[in-house]
Amino acid sequence: MKQKYVIGIDVSKSKLDIAILNNQLELLQERVILNNRKSIRAFIKAVLNTYRITRGEVLVCCENTGIYNRPLEVVCSELDVPLWVEHALKIKWATTDMRGKDDRKDALRIAQYAIRYNDKLIPYREATEVIKQLGVLNKVREAMLGQKTALENRLKEAKTHDAFEYQILSKSFKQVLNALVKSIKQTEEKIEQLIANDPEISQTKALITTIPGIGPQCAVNLIIATNNFTSFQSARHLACYAGVVPFKNQSGTIVKKERVSKMANKNIKKLLHLAAMASIRFDEEIKEYYQRKVSEGKNKMSVLNAVRNKLVHRIMSVVNRKQAYLSKNEYSSQKTLDFTCLIT
Repeated sequence: MKQKYVIGIDVSKSKLDIAILNNQLELLQERVILNNRKSIRAFIKAVLNTYRITRGEVLVCCENTGIYNRPLEVVCSELDVPLWVEHALKIKWATTDMRGKDDRKDALRIAQYAIRYNDKLIPYREATEVIKQLGVLNKVREAMLGQKTALENRLKEAKTHDAFEYQILSKSFKQVLNALVKSIKQTEEKIEQLIANDPEISQTKALITTIPGIGPQCAVNLIIATNNFTSFQSARHLACYAGVVPFKNQSGTIVKKERVSKMANKNIKKLLHLAAMASIRFDEEIKEYYQRKVSEGKNKMSVLNAVRNKLVHRIMSVVNRKQAYLSKNEYSSQKTLDFTCLIT
């Protein structure tokens, strides 16, 4: 283990509960500080000075709590201090002593987890400015789409059941819906402009969308979630993150149906599901595969999940090779053409 000290942090909206352990699991210090950049920066600098250690000799570990993690993530990136943002369920399942629960004990359990499972460490990497902007704009787009859909559904229900209510609602909602449509279009244009101005991201999007079934929105969300595919080392890693890899479920002689993990990015999984549905219709290779497996008696949803997995492997392949997707026939034709040119 490289780090001499581990700082376990239980993150909440207004404060951070902290436990500092050495690599012999000895508790050295417990503290509570405010959850803001100034307090966090001062605390980490104080730890480095108190124990006379370098930034690489300390590891900060916390659970993934979304936006409440941002001050800690920003400060650790600025100070170049290793940070491990772990899934809360992994820490919970790895904890043997669950007697009692409070923020102080949670901080201690997080620090103990970081020491015992240090070989599974995945260092946090701050996203680039473009990726962060894309992430925020994409959230804005999703929020406005949700509002637009909610209003349209309300109008649809009123139209079929209450004409009087529909007349009033349609007049009231008209201006709001028009404003939402305009704002959504402007946000999408900003997203496209950001991508066009970044050669690497623009290339990645162009490569991914050559795969049948993968549309622009799926490509953009994948780029954001993977930090332009720098956060994942393999297709299987990304497939696990997306929740499309089935795992065995057996004990002794009892063998149950394989199931995917619930610890997944549900938004990416949903988009891959839509992409798989489209590829079954328009990609001859996938369509033949799907029909063949279903005719063999396989469950349709299991086969569909296998298609999602195939799409992830295709995505990682085109990104790693930096070449557009080629179907089997196109690939065979290209190899024949290359061989013919070599002979001549």
